[in-house]
Amino acid sequence: MTQAARRRRSSRLVFVVLTAVLAVVASACSDGHHDLRAQPAAGWSSSGGSGANANFTYAGVPDDLRLSWTRPAGGRVLAQVAISSGGDVASTSQAPSGCDFQVLDQRSGRKNFCRRLGTESALNTAFYDNLGQPYIGKAGLFVAYSNGGAIRWRLPTAGLGLSAKSAGPGRLLVATTGGQVLLVDTQTGDLAAPQKRYRPKPKEADPTAGAAQCAAGGPACAIAAPPAVDVAAKRTFLNVFPQGAKNSQLTALTYADADGTEKIDPLWTVDLGGGMAGPASLSADGRTVYAFGRDGKLYAVNAADGRVRWSHQLDDSRFATLSVSPDGTLIPAGSLGSPLTILHDDGSHVTEVARRDDVQLAGVGTQTAAGTAWSVVRDGPDEQLVLTEFDTKTGKTKRSLPLPDASGFSTGVAVSATGQLVVASTNGTLYFFDRRP
Repeated sequence: MTQAARRRRSSRLVFVVLTAVLAVVASACSDGHHDLRAQPAAGWSSSGGSGANANFTYAGVPDDLRLSWTRPAGGRVLAQVAISSGGDVASTSQAPSGCDFQVLDQRSGRKNFCRRLGTESALNTAFYDNLGQPYIGKAGLFVAYSNGGAIRWRLPTAGLGLSAKSAGPGRLLVATTGGQVLLVDTQTGDLAAPQKRYRPKPKEADPTAGAAQCAAGGPACAIAAPPAVDVAAKRTFLNVFPQGAKNSQLTALTYADADGTEKIDPLWTVDLGGGMAGPASLSADGRTVYAFGRDGKLYAVNAADGRVRWSHQLDDSRFATLSVSPDGTLIPAGSLGSPLTILHDDGSHVTEVARRDDVQLAGVGTQTAAGTAWSVVRDGPDEQLVLTEFDTKTGKTKRSLPLPDASGFSTGVAVSATGQLVVASTNGTLYFFDRRP
């Protein structure tokens, strides 16, 4: 070996040893969690699947799905589950005692960890970041956990912090039932910008105040549903009931100015018929925000200025949620037993693509990039709940998967990054569907 070769080899060895030493030092200084500019999980990161509340997935769903496991949640389930990038499932429930927030291993449904948050948290879906770390609100606190269940930080809140959404790398957008809008640093739990308040700071320290009215959209609940967030435009869209107002309103805020400075400012507000119901949802291009009015109509609103482009009368809008595909296919969830209705946003108006009066929906469905929708429906004379796949061009049934002993309705169909499906029924059972081994 030449002298030059020996020098090169010696330099490589020094580099390897230095790298190893630095890794050991970094590990020794670590507090056991990772969060460098956290971003949404590749799975079902939050309520509605993403910041858009679109209930849409690009993941391919296997042809050979089968029920892999079921697990009781401990009480009634009122919110969607979340799925981490690795496929683990986070759920909340109205468990009367013990754990009401649990994180389950996707292989068998066994608990990775569980915590007691309080019954109000059953309104919430956890947010999962790309490192498998869940974030969730409880009455008076918003909490970040490590993927092993250790508390990383806690942020005091007025009311209950609803299902959070990513506001860009290292940022979360949190809205609370007490009327706060918070931009939060995911690493530290500090506010990244001054908060926006829709109610004065409460004199009494009751973090549950008004939460009981959120499901019905009552005036005591300042913000009744999770936000929708457009990260590219730095905008968020909320269901806000301002102090002293007659009805709740669709409200748009920006959380960064033209120079990129982080600040929360009003953009526009629009009144919908009878007030707003449920959360807002966004189109894939961020140009349209969809929202339900309490007059039974679905509204399409220009996201930039709040101008209503069209409204469409539905049979009802009780669940006030929908699925939105990138091509403009819309599937609203009406009341329990509503027919399957497939719409298309044609810009200045909406067109009905298909309708199945023989189908009884039991919750909001999820569309896929394959041109199908997965929804839970009532089936047969005994109205058993069945997970069913529909063609979104024709409304025809493609396949059905039973949900043994399920009752009530579904809180939605969550889809993992690899196409596994998770359904929660309100009677308190989780169903996990995976491909056959």
